[in-house]
Formats: sequence, structure tokens, C-alpha cells
Amino acid sequence: MNLSLRLACVFLGSLLPALPLVAQTAAPATAPAAPAAVTPSSELNDLRARIMTKVRAGQKSATELAAEIAEFDSLLAKYAGNKSDEVAQILFMKGAFFAQVLDDQAAAIALLKDLIAGYPGTKAAANGERLIGQMERAAKAAATQAGLAGKPAPELNFTWRSNEGPKTLSELRGKVVVLDFWATWCGPCIASFPNVRALVDHYRGSDVVVIGVTSLQGFVAGLEGGRVDTKGNPEKEMALMPEFMKAKQMNWTVAFSKEEVFNPDYGISGIPYVAIIAPDGTVRHAGLHPAGPLTEKVAKIDAILKEFGRSVPAAPATSS
Repeated sequence: MNLSLRLACVFLGSLLPALPLVAQTAAPATAPAAPAAVTPSSELNDLRARIMTKVRAGQKSATELAAEIAEFDSLLAKYAGNKSDEVAQILFMKGAFFAQVLDDQAAAIALLKDLIAGYPGTKAAANGERLIGQMERAAKAAATQAGLAGKPAPELNFTWRSNEGPKTLSELRGKVVVLDFWATWCGPCIASFPNVRALVDHYRGSDVVVIGVTSLQGFVAGLEGGRVDTKGNPEKEMALMPEFMKAKQMNWTVAFSKEEVFNPDYGISGIPYVAIIAPDGTVRHAGLHPAGPLTEKVAKIDAILKEFGRSVPAAPATSS
């Protein structure tokens, strides 16, 4: 299970700011530059930089990073008894390292629990609790997702659609339904729109329906005038969707579902997320990314169409 795709990239620095670099004030030209002070933060910064250099070079195993793992322990031993947030951050980053670089979730959770117990009240301990929560939610979502294949698709109730049509997913039985879960604020969702558009064009006139499923977010992002607050005004949020669709050239059905876009029944812990439903209403594929190669999605959908005796369009001209 690669939770790094579902978690905020703590170790890469997107959950927290990069560790602060030690400030260096320029000394007068007549005096030699003073050496930078060595602190827990500066040493952790150096260690993190060395790890990321190896990771970018493709060295991601515990064996290849053994020296860096040992250095985490050396730093913790060096600052034993120091219960500051600076030192707590060392243990937090070690836990994040095990979770997101080594993909060892059990070891990561054990380290983060040691952090919470050993450094109570620190920001690092609070972030450790957050990261454990993310990991546990992602693990639960992955387990749900793994159990979907071949099972009846969880119901979706559409409170608004961009065109006339069924108000529930179950009413679409008899079609292959491609559900693309997304939101206006989701950059990767927007970036995948050309791929979704190509899929819609390929299956136009066939027994395949593509629905972009979102839910009320309290605002709409990505419009020409900037973010529009719609909190407490669902009608306004829905009314803005046709404008958004036109601006983004969305040539497929968009629907707001009563259920949250981070739908636990589908094991959704991150978007975009694609599920493919067969004509008998069962889930055949879940957790796909809409930006994946068109030919791969076509192969999956065509196999379902053939299984149910439906016509299959000609192969796409490109593999994009």
C-alpha cells in the first residue's frame, strides 16, 4: 500500500514548512565570517537534505539509507533530555521518513506514538497526532477500496446535474458508468480534464456514461474573478458550475452528490479518483487516476462492454 499518494508529503515539506535554516548574518569585511551555530534544526536540515539527495537518485530502501537512519538515532541520543520542539521535530521527521520514504507504516506509527508520549505539548507531537490520523484514515480507505471489486456500487444521490438525467447512480444500470470524483479547488483534478475529455469523445454515442462527481464545498475556485464564497448558499454554488464547466471545457456530465466527494463508501481519501461501474451495477475498478493513459482506461472499459455484449468503439488513435 503506497500511502505516500494519499498523505500530505510531510517529509517533502508540504505539510509543514521546510525546517528553518540557520540564519547567517554577513560579518564586516574586516572580520572573518563566524561559523554557523550548530542546532538540532540545522543538523536535521542537513540530514533531510542528504536523504532527499539519495531519494532523488532513486535510493529509497532501508539498506541504501541505513546511514541516514542511524543518524536520526545519533541526533536523538545527542539531544537526550532536551524536550524542546526542535528536538521533538527530529523524531517527527523520522516517523514521516519511515511512512513516506520507506513506506513502513507500522514503524512510523510506533515512532510517532513515542513522539507524542515523550514530547507532550510540542508542535511536533501535535503534528504526529495529525499524521497518525491521516495514516489510519488512509489505511481504512485503502481497505474499503480493495473490497469494492465485484460488489454492488455504493449508491450516489445527485442533488444537481448539469443536464437532465437520473438522480441516482442505481438508475444508470445498463450502462458502463465512469465516476470521476473531483472538486474545483483540486489542481490535479483540473489538470486531468483533457484526459477525461478524450475519454468522453472516444465513447460518445456508446453505452458509456462519464459523470464528474463533486459535493458542496462552500466555495468555488478557478473562476476568472477568483474564488467565490458560497458557504451556506448551495444554490449559488450549483449555479456557478455551468460557468466553471464552460471555462474548463468540460464536455461531460457534472453532478453534485448528497454524499461527500471524499466518500468513505468508495474508500476515497484523495481526489481525483475514478471508479468504473459495470452495467449490472457492480464496481469493476476503483481508485484509478483520470490522468492515466487513455489506452489503459479504454482497455478496461472495452472489456466490460464486451462482457455484456455491447458494441466497442474503434481503438483510440493515440495512447495519451
